[in-house]
Amino acid sequence: MAPHLTAKELDRSQVMSAKSKTPVEIHAALFASRSSRNVPGPDLTTVRRALKGDTHRRGAKETRGRKLVLTKKNLRRINTIRKALIKQAKGEREVHLEECIRKARVPMVHPSTVSRALKTIGVAWRTPHQKPLRLPSDEKERVDMCSKWKRLPNDYFTDRVDAIMDNKSFQIPTYMRAKSHAKERRVKGHLRTRSEGLDKGFIKPSDTKNKVNPGATASVCAAIINCRVKVWDFLPKRWCGQAAEELYKGPLIKALQKHRSLKNSYTILEDSDPTGYKCNKGKAAKAEVGIKAFPWPRYSPDLNPLDYFLWAGVNRRMAQQGAPRAESLIAYKKRMRRTAFAIPEAVIRKAVSRMKSRGAAVVAAGGGDMKQD
Repeated sequence: MAPHLTAKELDRSQVMSAKSKTPVEIHAALFASRSSRNVPGPDLTTVRRALKGDTHRRGAKETRGRKLVLTKKNLRRINTIRKALIKQAKGEREVHLEECIRKARVPMVHPSTVSRALKTIGVAWRTPHQKPLRLPSDEKERVDMCSKWKRLPNDYFTDRVDAIMDNKSFQIPTYMRAKSHAKERRVKGHLRTRSEGLDKGFIKPSDTKNKVNPGATASVCAAIINCRVKVWDFLPKRWCGQAAEELYKGPLIKALQKHRSLKNSYTILEDSDPTGYKCNKGKAAKAEVGIKAFPWPRYSPDLNPLDYFLWAGVNRRMAQQGAPRAESLIAYKKRMRRTAFAIPEAVIRKAVSRMKSRGAAVVAAGGGDMKQD
């Protein structure tokens, strides 16, 4: 059976009819067009009835199926109320469809009906993103600083900044169950049916209940120099002023002198965390060895390439390696250090080069969270 006439074929038929073409000629043209695509052509009666307006009438009111309870105006009203309620809640409580229906004063329908209608405009129940909580002053600071980045050369962060550094605490799985648990936590989703949700192989361990002891933890301070990881120093205990002083006077200044030549001063990009980086011991150590910190906005991990690229990249590469079943803490640290140092320059350069575009996205978002994340 031949398919119905498409809207494009109806347009072509009407154009040919306006040019005084006969139904036979129009039928021949449509049949030839479909034959070239191996599609059964329409019969002559179908073409004649369409030209007369007996079938395929455009603009006709739909009379089939159940009558719609919610009109487009009702749907727009519900969506407007949804936005107003969310703005009023300030993220402190959940806004549900029942409340939106009641406040919108539309015909009372089941929430599932409204849910299906809202999905047509892209509104659905979604898990909120977890982002740093910023005050208006913090957002203004982000806009002010990132606005100045557009005047910087394109190679400023990749070639002209001497180092980009940050620190992080890693969980180190040292036995088989901890390794398996860490891999399961990295799974983002499964190809499954709804009924397979609780079957083995489709569940994911909770990050809050029945936690598995990873075996050990370690704090790392890393620095990118010349688009390569050149500093990967494990801190003895916790990040503090004393640890920052030892880092600036030890591994960091040695790496800068080796890879950026001997200079009177070095410009580095570091976190704005007052612990370590901005404390008096850290400032004194930087002044002593000639290190100057690039101005950096508060609560901005989305602008630091170590936060938005390096940590996840190291974890991903570590998971892909064939690690032994039981691995000591020292062996794990050595393997992590080798993995970080082995990341190619081109990969890190690509990540660091995105800093200017991410800064422009922060300005476009008014200092809030960028759409790229």
